[in-house]
Amino acid sequence: MNRKAIPRQTVQVTISIVDGKNMKGTIQFDLDMRLSDFVNGPERFLVLRDVNDELRIINKDHVIIISPIEHD
Repeated sequence: MNRKAIPRQTVQVTISIVDGKNMKGTIQFDLDMRLSDFVNGPERFLVLRDVNDELRIINKDHVIIISPIEHD
């Protein structure tokens, strides 16, 4: 089978969820998308790789805000 890789971008973010927790880590999405397009897309869940290199599956219905972490 001949598979083509979809170019992806990795963005560091902080995610605040309804129970008051804040999680930091990275998310990946298609290279031609903006973060806002990804967040507002039809998928119900997103995958965060946290600072401990653990994968977290987060239901978008529980997300209050996703903020990119700016680097100097």
